[in-house]
Amino acid sequence: MKRFFIFVVAVVLGCSVVSAQKKGDMYFGGMTGLAIQTTTGNGVGAAFLIQPEFGGFVADKCKLGVSAGYSISGGIHSFTLCPNFSYYVRLCDNVYYTPGIEAGLAVAASDGVSAAGVGVGLQLFTMEFRPTKHFGLTANLVSLNFVAIEGSASFNFDLGVNPTVGVRYYF
Repeated sequence: MKRFFIFVVAVVLGCSVVSAQKKGDMYFGGMTGLAIQTTTGNGVGAAFLIQPEFGGFVADKCKLGVSAGYSISGGIHSFTLCPNFSYYVRLCDNVYYTPGIEAGLAVAASDGVSAAGVGVGLQLFTMEFRPTKHFGLTANLVSLNFVAIEGSASFNFDLGVNPTVGVRYYF
């Protein structure tokens, strides 16, 4: 019983220290996504994305961050480094609509050949649910992406087909 009491006191003291900081100023988190794609002639393929992110609120409702992402799709490995901006619109208790834009550098490699380029992305329907003051759950359901890599360009419009989900910790 004494150990339980000491544990409760430590948690309460830890929470009071965290709440003494400015809430919501900075965050750390990330996004992940898995997509099943059909390709002409090759059947079905899969794509996987993981993208850690760090950022902070530079003004009321305005978030500025930077993310580093890795994805693999059809034997092509790519790495991205993107600064991003989002605007938070409160829809109801703890639910936010967070449209955003990101632009950055991309490096892709396949079969020992690598190429570099730039990309721009618009997150048109991104939502965030914050069940507590320190945790947020995000989902990006609609995005518009343009990537130009050394001599080739691709333009993608994802409408709920390739959703990404993520978790954020606010401190």
